[in-house]
Amino acid sequence: MPPMSNPLFPNPVQALKCFRMCQQLTALLLPIDLVRLDERTTPIHILAGEETQIEILPDGTPLFL
Repeated sequence: MPPMSNPLFPNPVQALKCFRMCQQLTALLLPIDLVRLDERTTPIHILAGEETQIEILPDGTPLFL
């Protein structure tokens, strides 16, 4: 499979914060339904359980929506 022409990945700070947030959510027994990197504005979006929405900014700051 050829490499993607312009892959978009989270930066290391953002990736580590995402891992930690997912770990904390599963410790609360919340199912993680979606983890997505927004390719336009680069935050990571996490949907967990029925009401929990988290956005992780490129600097690693989590926003609870």
